[in-house]
Amino acid sequence: MLTDPHTMDRMQRATVRAILLSLAVSSVAAWAVTKPPTTTTTRGGTGSCPSSKYRSIDSSSANPFNPSLGRAGEPYARLLPANFADGISSPPVMSNGSEYVNARTISSTLFPIDETPDPSNTLISIFFLQAIANDLSLPAGSNDNVQCCVDGQIVPNAPSRCYPVKIPSGDALYSFFNIQCLNYARVLTKPGNPPASQPVQPINSASSLLDLSFLYGTSVAQSSRLRAFSGGRLQSLRRNGVEWPVIDPAGCTWSNVCYLVADIRSYQSPMAATVHLLFLREHNRLATQLRLLNAGWSDEVLFQEARRINIAQYQQIVYYEYLPRILGRSNMLRSRLIFEGTGFASDFNEFQNPSSVGEFGAVVMPFMQSQLPGGINFYMDSVTQTLRLSSLTGNLTLLESMSSSFFNGLTTQSAKQVDASFSVEWKNFMYRGSETLGQDQLALDIQRMRDFGFARYNDYRSRFGLSRYTTWEAFNATLRQPCIKTVQYLSTLYPTIDDLDLIVGAAFEAPVPGALVVPTLYAIMEQQFLAARAGDRYFFEAGGQQGSFSAAQLTEIRKISLARLICGALPTILEVQPNAFGPASAHNTPVACGALPVPNLAAWRV
Repeated sequence: MLTDPHTMDRMQRATVRAILLSLAVSSVAAWAVTKPPTTTTTRGGTGSCPSSKYRSIDSSSANPFNPSLGRAGEPYARLLPANFADGISSPPVMSNGSEYVNARTISSTLFPIDETPDPSNTLISIFFLQAIANDLSLPAGSNDNVQCCVDGQIVPNAPSRCYPVKIPSGDALYSFFNIQCLNYARVLTKPGNPPASQPVQPINSASSLLDLSFLYGTSVAQSSRLRAFSGGRLQSLRRNGVEWPVIDPAGCTWSNVCYLVADIRSYQSPMAATVHLLFLREHNRLATQLRLLNAGWSDEVLFQEARRINIAQYQQIVYYEYLPRILGRSNMLRSRLIFEGTGFASDFNEFQNPSSVGEFGAVVMPFMQSQLPGGINFYMDSVTQTLRLSSLTGNLTLLESMSSSFFNGLTTQSAKQVDASFSVEWKNFMYRGSETLGQDQLALDIQRMRDFGFARYNDYRSRFGLSRYTTWEAFNATLRQPCIKTVQYLSTLYPTIDDLDLIVGAAFEAPVPGALVVPTLYAIMEQQFLAARAGDRYFFEAGGQQGSFSAAQLTEIRKISLARLICGALPTILEVQPNAFGPASAHNTPVACGALPVPNLAAWRV
């Protein structure tokens, strides 16, 4: 058993650190290599990680003893060893050696179409979670234009990366249009070590920390394109009284509203764009206010300080406002994801691997898309109007003219329940453009899970200390809604219960008490958000670090809320409910924007 790191002498600590960090970068992350210390000591720089008050753009050096952990362009962490058929890279097969059940079959037959609303959560919840997921995860190569399936037909002599979803003959919808496949190309990977014997490692093009990389980028070159280099601001243009990103000069036209942004996923719909706009406008507001307080600060200092505060406010909202609605506040306190009190949390752990958990971005997020309704409400002249989700995806033509309407809709319309059902739009019409049909996004997400080679459902149950099912009957007895017909059907698709896909098994579990998510997915989220805070020496609550805030500054940061950001970003919105993730109610009555607490930047005056 390892000794607490704070009682070791220097030689012991160096030896243990070297061993643990070498384990942390293997294909299986060392998530709990030692109990997180309750205090930290101030660290200076090392030869490979220079001292800095500010986090790097690519979030390298979040761990000062292994700067590559968490950096953009590094492999994802895994919670369990890869499950590739050949042990290296081939998609997994079932215990009898046969291919896994077709992803479209799983999507169309096991996950029903339903739109039961969740009256306790507004629609902005799922789009805020999408922003978090974009911040933490971008599989390398996922934006490559690799053609594996064109016009619904398999491409002959397709590139080796091709792994399209084949449409079963007789598919109730796609077969009618002679669509035989959905385009999918495998993500880019790094070879194992040594390459001949170890599984490949999928690469994360995003940084692994909660650092607003979708706003600031993941490299100095990318960040430089986004900065105004004046007053610490990001590039923007003011139209109709509010700021917008500049148009991308690389061949874009106004007709497709192609903004210059760090992550194009932020602008795949007006709803996603609203979240990006909150933090863009907040950065520039912060930079302007800091310049008034500290006239002698250079553009670089103003940019870094505004970025530092913006990220801290974002982390405060993620952990103390958003996640408690999903995971349950009391659950998070027990898991040490959040803390009570007014001081520093100081739970940075140098042995914690901060790398993004592959299972979070590629399994939990696809399941959470069950919150998306098929129709998005917006308001024109006090009249509610609805547009199809697929009509707004990839279409920003209404964004600038109706931004206030979309903001209002996101804070008033209910999200869907988190369950095994999805909207018909998500399963048949996404990214359709002008076509009648589009993509089955759930089927494509299932294909990606197999591309990553995740372990099986029962293995994750065991990993998290949950009961491992040995019979279909035992599985059925614990489901959210026990149904022998569903379980009998599952037994026809999977040779044994040990073959269940992770998302399939987890989808039917009953939620954790006090949470919206089920035990297996809760455990994955717990690991992800523990890593993002305890593995990041720049986390906003960390004390005793080079980038730590003062006690007075931390007090101010804790005043922020999503509602306050909305008020600051949209001058046309005069009132909003204090908790914008929940609907207006007797316990969440809309108030004037001026009544909402706002951090006092006087704490940053020098």
